[in-house]
Amino acid sequence: MSLRRRMIWTRVALAIVFTIGGPFKAGAQGFGPVAEPYTPAADAKDLKAVLFKWMWAMGMLKGHDERDMVASLEYQGKGTLQVDGQPCTLTKYRASTNYQTFSQRINYACTRPNGATYSNVEVVSGLYAWNEDTPGAGIDGTKGKIMPTPGTVEERLVRIWASPQGAPKAALAGTTDTFWLGANPGTLFADGVATAGKTSLSWEDGKPVVSFPIPGVPGATATATLDPKNFTTDRVVVKQGSTTTEFTYGDYQDWNNPLNKIGVLYAGKITERRSGAVIRDLTTNVTETGDVYVVAPVPASVQKAMQATGKLPVGVMAKTEPPVNKAASTPRLGEHPDLTGSWSWNDWIGNYMNGGGRRRSPWQAADSNRTTNQTEDFELYSPSRFGNLGRPIYKPEHWDKVQQLDMWTNKNDPVMTCQPLGVPREGPPRRIYQTDHDITFLYSGGDAGGGYGEFRVIPTDGRPHPKSAELDITYMGDTVGHWDGDTLVLDSVAFTDTTWLGRGGFFHSDQMHVVERFKREGDALLYDVTVEDPEVLAEPYVYPTRVVRRNPNPNAGLVRERGNCEVYETKSISSQIRH
Repeated sequence: MSLRRRMIWTRVALAIVFTIGGPFKAGAQGFGPVAEPYTPAADAKDLKAVLFKWMWAMGMLKGHDERDMVASLEYQGKGTLQVDGQPCTLTKYRASTNYQTFSQRINYACTRPNGATYSNVEVVSGLYAWNEDTPGAGIDGTKGKIMPTPGTVEERLVRIWASPQGAPKAALAGTTDTFWLGANPGTLFADGVATAGKTSLSWEDGKPVVSFPIPGVPGATATATLDPKNFTTDRVVVKQGSTTTEFTYGDYQDWNNPLNKIGVLYAGKITERRSGAVIRDLTTNVTETGDVYVVAPVPASVQKAMQATGKLPVGVMAKTEPPVNKAASTPRLGEHPDLTGSWSWNDWIGNYMNGGGRRRSPWQAADSNRTTNQTEDFELYSPSRFGNLGRPIYKPEHWDKVQQLDMWTNKNDPVMTCQPLGVPREGPPRRIYQTDHDITFLYSGGDAGGGYGEFRVIPTDGRPHPKSAELDITYMGDTVGHWDGDTLVLDSVAFTDTTWLGRGGFFHSDQMHVVERFKREGDALLYDVTVEDPEVLAEPYVYPTRVVRRNPNPNAGLVRERGNCEVYETKSISSQIRH
């Protein structure tokens, strides 16, 4: 089979100079035709302006609509932390944080003053906390010791939401009743106010001070003091009852490796004090802020031991599907709904690609613009990385592999070697032709722009798969279908293992089994996918339901010829800025 496909890929190298200084300057600066949803007035000092400037300065706002797209990150540092009341010098410190799932894993090793070594893995995931000696112990048979630590849940959640990126997220979350994921801070409440919801702003000695509740920790209130010139997080003080925890930050830079500078700033110096005593004193080595794979499934033994009864806010994606008429009449072909037609679906990016990236920031070089910013913004905007399609739970032994595949996605992603996206990465079809015994799908590219126009012709008469020896291993799999009432169920096996489930290093084995479900309701097509892969996944990967809209445009299903796909840059990588 030839892997030469019809598409030309381009890659733009990007260099950014970070010299933060001077006040925030409003305005689109002439780059691109798309207007931003919010620009603070000159010298504005209200809560909305401060939150926007804060998240902007931290490099969290991406895309032409400038939304907070930092969902997860990795941090590595050196320094000391307290163990049994004594400072322990770190030989390893790795913190993996997922802000969408209220989870963090800190894996560290250190040397005590007497020369003895100590190591631990501290985990919090929602309302559960535990220590483990092996990352992922207890998940899908991974061996290791697990110790539930219910008394540390709130302390560890505080550490997440008082962090350089966590604090502005928590402050924004406090302004509304909904825990928005990926919101532009300038679009949620009115101008000119000092208080919105449970978040408030004051000014002390010329410095903005933002007060807000800590998500998931009843009674805990944080006060963040910002640098009035650079609007970075300088100090966060969290009070809960009689306990006061203080975090101080400094030396902000893009600490990502030199090949992946994407403009997300992090503190180079971090000090944590509890009741005045230094608990952690860290100096940053390296970060990876491009929404890398971070999951923290809770072991069954921890769930049983803790029996958590609290409640966490449920994150809601701030950018939703456009409205669709489900009440329209549903055409039928014989006894089944007729799925025939052209269909459009929201791939999350929408018009973002048309408008390029965000406007140039005051701390960027003068030659930066929407085009160069789009290159670095895209890796955070990718639907699978950001998490709006959920995240597969891999077996723990594969967690680092997923990250490494993603970090070198420029050479590892099969799209870069002109391979088809395959199922389920193609997403819903763009054109459907249905008969009484089969159905044909035409694709025009899923996963925010990938894909080259694959198709499938699928029997829907309920026949089984051929015997294993007769199966052909393909990109789209061997698919058979049947009707379950008004729902079309497609069952696919026999996949090549060279495709991915999505951007982010989401690989699979040749044992992958995919079940797709289609249900038409008027002008809407509800699309559900479940992926099983016992070789690499700890549990089935269930996608959230996607709503596909009928496209009445008579030209919507026309397929145009595309250029040739060219393979390059797989041996000589000049950038890790990911597509």
